[in-house]
Parts: sequence; structure tokens; C-alpha cells
Amino acid sequence: MKLNYKSFGLSTVLSAAVLLGFQSCNGNSNPSGGNQQSNSNSGFEEQDELTTYYLLPSPEDIFAFSSEKLKFSSSLLNPTDKAATYEDSKSKETNFGVYCADMAYCAVNGQNQESIKYLGTLKELSSKLGLESVFGKELGDRIDRYMQNKDSLKVIANETYLDIKKALEIQGKNSTIAQISAGGWLECMYIIINSIDSFSNSDVNIQQIADEKNVFESLMAYLEQFKNKPGIQETIDQLKPLGEAYKKLSVVVVEDAGNQTTDNGAIVIGGNKKIEISEENFNALKKCITDIRQEFTSNK
Repeated sequence: MKLNYKSFGLSTVLSAAVLLGFQSCNGNSNPSGGNQQSNSNSGFEEQDELTTYYLLPSPEDIFAFSSEKLKFSSSLLNPTDKAATYEDSKSKETNFGVYCADMAYCAVNGQNQESIKYLGTLKELSSKLGLESVFGKELGDRIDRYMQNKDSLKVIANETYLDIKKALEIQGKNSTIAQISAGGWLECMYIIINSIDSFSNSDVNIQQIADEKNVFESLMAYLEQFKNKPGIQETIDQLKPLGEAYKKLSVVVVEDAGNQTTDNGAIVIGGNKKIEISEENFNALKKCITDIRQEFTSNK
């Protein structure tokens, strides 16, 4: 089997990356593949067919950076009572990802009761996606023990996300992982970008939105692998306008390649280059992300 490892230069603000979408020839996942965070492509090869690894951040990874600087707002969450209205497989899967992100957002911000509520919503949806095993008595007992501990709830949220991925991999439901990933990533971006009051070149959260261009490209490439599966092409089509908006962001050279941030606080994403975002770019991304999120969460 020929293996092509791709690292997408994830933003340095992400504390960890979750390996999503790996499917080997025999269906087994690679337990050691998720620790790579290089800024350049690297590879190793064996024989036969091509399999590609994609690194995508978990919701907790994304919010871990932003949460201390952005005020929590429950109005940005997708209401839990909408979960019962999602009837087709595509809306169930993408909104399962949305609710994963909402749960992580609540947990990272120490909103314990909200975290438990969204975890309960995920449990309700889990039976429709074959994930009952993730939400067993053991998880409930852990939550009861650690409900008052913000850091423990963050760990539970992140581990639950990983358990979901593992359970779906075992069942060979990689296209479901792709849909959940799309919903979760988009919800993270929706919450962050709608938590920013005004544009500033020195706002690290705005630079994070720009740097997520690399993750978005990884996500789209991952979805493309399953475009013949039900609902995937619809998700790809919904996300395409965001790709066009991201294309308008420029990659610029930073004079001091040794620094990880520029003088105005922008994060260098690799070597002596960074992704530059203007106020016009920011507003276009905000509108696009908000519109697509509305499409994802609509029950029509």
C-alpha cells in the first residue's frame, strides 16, 4: 500500500490535532499518526494503493486558544430542541458535529450545566448514528464525579469526541466522520467569528480564522474522498462559497523568519510566511460562515 502523509501547517495556536479520516486497506486506524504538526509536506511510501492522512483539530483544540479572550454567549449555540427535527442522515451527521462543538465550547468556558445538556443531546442523536457505546453508564458516572471541575469537563468533552471518531472508524463509517467533522469545524468558526466585535489587525482570534484556511482545505479534500456517499456532495456544495472567500486571503512573506508572531500579533503559520486577512476578507468570511451554518442547522 502506498501511503501519502500530508501535514497542512496547522496554526500554532492549536494545542493538539485529531487524526480524522484514516482508513487503511484492512480498515484499521493508525494510533501514532496524530502527533505530526509539520509546516511542510512529508511522506513515506509502501506499495499498492494510495491512502491519505488528514489532520483536523478537535473542537476543544480550537476553543482552547480563543475561550480566554472571547466572552461566552449561549445565543451562539444551536438549540438542543432542534435535534429531534433532523430527519435525514446528512442533517443528523453534520448537526451531531455542530453539537460536539457546542459541547466543547461550553466545557472550555466552564459552563457545566450547558455542557451536560449538550452531552445529553449528543446521546439522543447517538442511537441514530450507531454510537450508543460511547454514551454508556461509565461516561455518565465520570460526568457525575467531575461535574464541578471545569478542566475535567474539558477532558471529558475532548475524549468523547475521540471516542466518537474511534467508534465510527471501527464500523467503517468514514463518510459519517467526514460529515461530523464538517459540522463541528464550521460551528467552531461560526462561534469564534461571531464573538468578535470589530476587526483589528492585531486580534489573534481573527488571525486564527485566517490560519484555518489550511484546515478548511484539508476538510474539503477529506470530504472529496467520499463524494459518492449520500449527502456528502451536498455538504461540499454548501462549503464551496467559503473556499472562494478563503482564496482571496493572501500569503505574505514575514521579514524575520525566526519569530512565530509578527509585531502586530499575527501568527506565522510556517517558515517566513503568514496568511494575511483584511477587514473586507473578514467580513466576507463572517457572512459566508454564518450563511452556511444557517443552512447546516436549518430543519427545513
